[in-house]
Amino acid sequence: MRMLKELYNVKVLSENEIISCLESIGWNKIMDSIYETFIEEAKGNTISPPKVIMSFGEYDNDYRIMPSMMFKYPQFCGTKIIGACSSNPKKFGLPLAMGLYVLNSAETLIPLLIFDASITTAYRTAAASAVAIRELSKTNSKILGIIGCGQQAYYHTKACLSIRDIDKIYFYDISKEKMDDMARRFDRSFTSSKEEIFEKSDIVITLTPTKNPHINVSDIPNREMMICAVGGDSDIKMEFYPEVLGVVDHFCDSYDQVSHTGVVIKAMEFGVIKKEDLKSLGDFITRKAMLDDTKKVKMFLSTGVALEDLAIARLLYEHIK
Repeated sequence: MRMLKELYNVKVLSENEIISCLESIGWNKIMDSIYETFIEEAKGNTISPPKVIMSFGEYDNDYRIMPSMMFKYPQFCGTKIIGACSSNPKKFGLPLAMGLYVLNSAETLIPLLIFDASITTAYRTAAASAVAIRELSKTNSKILGIIGCGQQAYYHTKACLSIRDIDKIYFYDISKEKMDDMARRFDRSFTSSKEEIFEKSDIVITLTPTKNPHINVSDIPNREMMICAVGGDSDIKMEFYPEVLGVVDHFCDSYDQVSHTGVVIKAMEFGVIKKEDLKSLGDFITRKAMLDDTKKVKMFLSTGVALEDLAIARLLYEHIK
């Protein structure tokens, strides 16, 4: 860990230090912290404006700014600056997501901690999905399916294994190399097809940041299962055809942000759902929203909330003090 004297002795963590700290903290504590953000947000005890997203057409990138604060921890506030750079992996050998997090003293605004937000974003996104899985999936779920084998696939698999006794894991990606690589990293795992994953899995996690929907109503089985939809987190991304929202019992992480995702925009435009049909996971946890027992498939619509990043930053800061 370094300290920048030129910038109020702010602490700076390397990627290896971040990974070491988070492994030491452990998935259970990370998930408990993320769980807390859902509760506090549902109670109105947070400041977390919707993320600002600027799209750069020339580079096919986006640039996001995500500030937040929780009243339960009034000494902290923080901001993440992150973007998705589609050409990074192939052209530059860099991660798809590039970001920076700054944790500040809420009283003085002095920066307390700065770190690369790529890994922490993967952790917090996976932890949020795991919280949703813990709340919405069957406790005896045994088969996990992962669609999309980028960086998020590894962390989502690890998080899910920490809360469910999984017997088999199926991986699918349009890149056979990525799919094979992910299957080699876990026991009891296999490469598969999208169709087989939906046919066999109790829990399906979709991690495909695509502009072209590829999962339709016909792919959704008529049985109890749970889906975490993670890839469609902006207005131009869509993993699912909008009609899917009409046949699943869906919960979001943020009313404001999910209302500006591609699938929800189209679902409302086509009359598949109305705004009042949206439910948040936080409202479900605090019993302000209920399950729809007429729909067997439960879905979590993940957009990625700034409060989750703040929770991770606070854990890191407290761990290194």
